Amino acid sequence: MMRKLRWIILFAVLFSIVGSAWGAPPGQFTIDFNIQNMGTGPANIVVNFINPDGSSAGTKTFSGVPAGGSAYFNPALHTLDGGGTLPSGWQGAAIVSADQPVSAIATVANNLSGSQYVSDAYVGIGEPSTVVFAPIVMAKLGPWNTRMAIQNAGASPANVEIRFISGGNVVATQSISNLPVGASALVDQLDHPTLTNFNGSAIISATQPVAVTVDEYRTTGGLLVSYSALPLSKASTTLYMPGYINAYGPWTTDFTMINTASSPASVQIQFTNNQTLNCSIPANGSLYLNPAANVYGGCTGGPLASNFYGAATVSSTQPLVIAYNIANTLGPGDRAIGYTAFAPSDVGEKMAVPLIENQYSGGKWTTTFSVQVIDGGTANLTLNYSGNLGTYIRNVTVNNAQTFNQLSDGHIPPGFLGSVTISSDKPIAVIGDQNSLILSGDVAAGFPGVKSP
Repeated sequence: MMRKLRWIILFAVLFSIVGSAWGAPPGQFTIDFNIQNMGTGPANIVVNFINPDGSSAGTKTFSGVPAGGSAYFNPALHTLDGGGTLPSGWQGAAIVSADQPVSAIATVANNLSGSQYVSDAYVGIGEPSTVVFAPIVMAKLGPWNTRMAIQNAGASPANVEIRFISGGNVVATQSISNLPVGASALVDQLDHPTLTNFNGSAIISATQPVAVTVDEYRTTGGLLVSYSALPLSKASTTLYMPGYINAYGPWTTDFTMINTASSPASVQIQFTNNQTLNCSIPANGSLYLNPAANVYGGCTGGPLASNFYGAATVSSTQPLVIAYNIANTLGPGDRAIGYTAFAPSDVGEKMAVPLIENQYSGGKWTTTFSVQVIDGGTANLTLNYSGNLGTYIRNVTVNNAQTFNQLSDGHIPPGFLGSVTISSDKPIAVIGDQNSLILSGDVAAGFPGVKSP
């Protein structure tokens, strides 16, 4: 029997997308994905592709995926059950169900080359909610805009309201009526009639649970940042940001926090170099920080030291959600990655990275992942890789925070495509990112690791 519990993964996105259907970003887009079996036995996995009106466009079945292993699907290359394909230009969403716990990473990329190539990634959504937060949203901020894909994951048609907030103020709204069950809708802030020069957040409320993904893009092309919006259940008074960077060569981090409560929040951000920022966020408001650009939003304790590469722990008097970007804006400015901070419920002693590569395919795609030891100190890790070239087990230690690079560490052979399960003697948080060793453009794609049952 297929499990239809929290381990259903919902992709509130589009597959094989023609650029004009999205509005502004140049090129045609395709989304491929890797699904990892997080269970203890072989998994039978079914992917149901959903048309925009909620009807099924076909299915793809993966049988007997081993525990810890993964299944890969690219709609531009692979066939559906019965031998058909998703037609070029198809758009919609997908629901993944399995008889074992699963997780998935979806990668979105366009078909352009050189400086106009863009990509990023996000984790499949396992907890749709009637209240969802998108911390980073831009509208006509120079060339920057945001588009959201919203999927009705409930049992009845959904009415959806989007509130755009800046600081403690609601500056605009937008609504969707009678979104069919399983159907998805696109909302592009470039098209909003009143949002201009907007750098804030969005709160999505619906009469049915929804799943939401977010893309930041430049209308001139060349950069894309994607992340999965956060359900209310992920709001927490403690949050973790592994892989935090400040002016480390060209790379740096900016981030936005949303206070999900109706009372003001006092916030402390503790970095692994022992620096601390203290901030205030209005009730139901947001706060944007970009330390490398000296944007501290009224927080005290700066400036944050340059050449920092570590992690951050956020403590607050009210529940928060956070999204953060890592980009080489202090250098070429041609690559950017999006992440969301971890709530304590999403870190643990067993974590997984559903997409791991080492010089895979023609783009020589290679993955790195960053580990943050919760509460600091040294953690002993066992890395169990499983993929197309077999299984590999490595034992390593991490002091506070560390990044692992599949190319330089030599943990897996060239040509590897699969996943890794990380067992630790202390709770950890993990993020991953994918890059091409030979292609130009925005080849950077980032995603959070997933807690393993």
